[in-house]
Amino acid sequence: MPSQPVKRSIQWGIWGNETALLGAYVLTIGGVIGIVGGVTQNFLFWLPIGIYGLIFGILMSFLEYPRGKKSKGNTVTRWHQSCFSSMVSKLPVVSNYYYRAFIYFVVCLPTLIIVPTFLGSACVMIGCGIYFGAAAHGESWSPVVPRSQPQRTGGNVSEPPAQPPPRLPQHTGARYAT
Repeated sequence: MPSQPVKRSIQWGIWGNETALLGAYVLTIGGVIGIVGGVTQNFLFWLPIGIYGLIFGILMSFLEYPRGKKSKGNTVTRWHQSCFSSMVSKLPVVSNYYYRAFIYFVVCLPTLIIVPTFLGSACVMIGCGIYFGAAAHGESWSPVVPRSQPQRTGGNVSEPPAQPPPRLPQHTGARYAT
C-alpha cells in the first residue's frame, strides 16, 4: 500500500523577505548611481529620484534585515539580527504582510521612472507580490526568540560507556598477510 505523500507548506514570508532585501540592496546601489548621474548636466532629473531611491533602499534594508520566525523547525538568524528585530517588532504595521506589501508598492512606484533604480524597484515589486501571497496564506512576521541553553544538572548527565562497542574481526587492526 503506497504511503500518503507528505504535504509541505511553503512559507512565503521568508521568500518575500529575501526578495525584498535583495531589491533594497539593488535599489540602494541604483540610488547612488542615480545621484552620480544626476550631478551631470544631461540627467538632472535623476538626482531627486536617486536620493529618494537611496533613502528608501536604506530604510527598507533596515526593515527587511531580520528574518521572521518559521512556523516549524529552526530559523537561521542573520548576524546581529536581534537589534533590528526589536526595532521591527515595535512597528505593528510592518508585522502584517498586507500592509507591508502595500506600503512597499506605493513607496516604490517613483523609483520605476529612472533606469538606475528600475531593477531594484522591480525586485521590490516582486517581493510585494510574494508578501501579498504570504498574507493570503495567513502568515505574519514574528521575531525569532533566541533559545536559552539548557542548564546541566548533576542528575541528567549521562556517563560515557564503560566498554567499547563490538567490532567485526576485520576491523580489529590485524594486518592482512600478503
